[in-house]
Amino acid sequence: MSAELRPAQPKSILRGHKAQVHAATFIRNNERLVTGDADGFITVWDLTIMRPRVVWQAHTNAILGIAGWGLDRIIT
Repeated sequence: MSAELRPAQPKSILRGHKAQVHAATFIRNNERLVTGDADGFITVWDLTIMRPRVVWQAHTNAILGIAGWGLDRIIT
């Protein structure tokens, strides 16, 4: 099979949520990825090391959206 026909392969797989991820956004000039899941948990991923920096339960229900606000804040 030629390289042109092979399916794309992921560079990294970020594992950390136990529930379905409902929202994601990049912050800090794309150095961090913030994801939110169906159980209300937020994970801030450090994309230079591909590991979670911070995990907390921000809500008791699903996170439906995330946005960066300034350099050090997010809105869920």
